[in-house]
Amino acid sequence: MLSALRKSLAGSSQAICRRRMATIAPTFVQSKPTTSSQSKPTTRKVADLIKPVYLTMSSFTGKSNSARKAVALDPTVFDHPIRRDILHLCVVHYLDSLRQGTASTKTRAEVAGSRRKIRPQKGSGRARLGDRQSPMLRGGGVAFGPKPRDFSTKLNRKVIQMGMRVALTMKLREQRLGVLQRINWWSHKTATLSSRLNGLGWRTGTLFITGESEVPTRMRLASRNLRGIECKTVADLVVYDIVKWRRVVLDLTAIDALERALGKGLLGISNSERVVSDITHSSVEHSETPST
Repeated sequence: MLSALRKSLAGSSQAICRRRMATIAPTFVQSKPTTSSQSKPTTRKVADLIKPVYLTMSSFTGKSNSARKAVALDPTVFDHPIRRDILHLCVVHYLDSLRQGTASTKTRAEVAGSRRKIRPQKGSGRARLGDRQSPMLRGGGVAFGPKPRDFSTKLNRKVIQMGMRVALTMKLREQRLGVLQRINWWSHKTATLSSRLNGLGWRTGTLFITGESEVPTRMRLASRNLRGIECKTVADLVVYDIVKWRRVVLDLTAIDALERALGKGLLGISNSERVVSDITHSSVEHSETPST
């Protein structure tokens, strides 16, 4: 009797559940189709919003022009957000690579001499001693001394590139970045170059960077005896050089090489658009000394 009643109750509850499930109608929400143009802006529109940064050009030969000229720079390279932590990583990475790591000391196992015990353990009334190679004795081994090792550290390539952008941006904002048409000098005499650099205010703490394969011969010969002056190519340039030197002077080929290596390709500046004769822009950056 009880078993029959339980079966009837179970059947009725299953029927009720089926009716409730049948009455509930599923609802679907249709999402609006999104086009690719709405979800992701094109590179062309982004490039239109980016404007170049202008820097006044200096004259190295002393021939002053009536109209001052400016150089258009890629903002992705010369207008990067300042990251002091990235500069610190790049500088430490470079200085670690300069360490020789050749310091070496001998342990007690490497010191020559007899391993005989100096005196008996007991009976002398003095301190107990072992062999003459003990680190406590003069001429013995060194405990935990340095051994030859490699101090170089690893740093990602993109971090080094970002450090170069940050360093160039800092020099530009500090007005310690100069641009020349070409880094070359007409004579190999040091006195002539020194007098010209004194006139420009570039006599001390100036780094000249060229984008050519090597520094021009006359410029290299004239500047090699000047203290506080150094000439380098873009291929030999590191972040530490830009941070170390007080003033950095680039030529147009160096700017092209840096923008090709560090730029993001959003703003392509051709050779005809590189130099602007009329500098009436509000975004013109001036170097530390005016061009003469």
